[in-house]
Amino acid sequence: MPKKKKSKRAFKLIAFKAYYDSDQDILDWWEGIEEGERSDAMRDLIRDQLGVRRKPKVPIIDLPELMEVRRDTLWIKDALNDMPAYLERVIQHVANNVQPIAVGQNPPRASPQVVVQDDPALTDAESERRTRRMKRATW
Repeated sequence: MPKKKKSKRAFKLIAFKAYYDSDQDILDWWEGIEEGERSDAMRDLIRDQLGVRRKPKVPIIDLPELMEVRRDTLWIKDALNDMPAYLERVIQHVANNVQPIAVGQNPPRASPQVVVQDDPALTDAESERRTRRMKRATW
């Protein structure tokens, strides 16, 4: 048997403008309230003005560990949101600083003053010794 669809609460949106030049005190107070608590704060102010008593709120448990997790989660969210722009800047930087290399041209060396010899690095005796050692090696 299908469950009955839960009806949504009806509401009316109440809004007003606050100007930066004349309402800065209100804006400072508003920004000082944590997000998620602002609607309750406005309801409390209006009910106080009307003289209506409200049921006491359930106390909010303050867990420092939970706040740390929340801060870390927000930091990760911001980092992930910023990552595409950051990667785009890195790729643009690399693309702008790459020097083209012609086909068949060797890439530039780190220290061009050093003359590279065409002689093998190992002498014949050293090469034979190395071959013998490689045969004895067990992998």
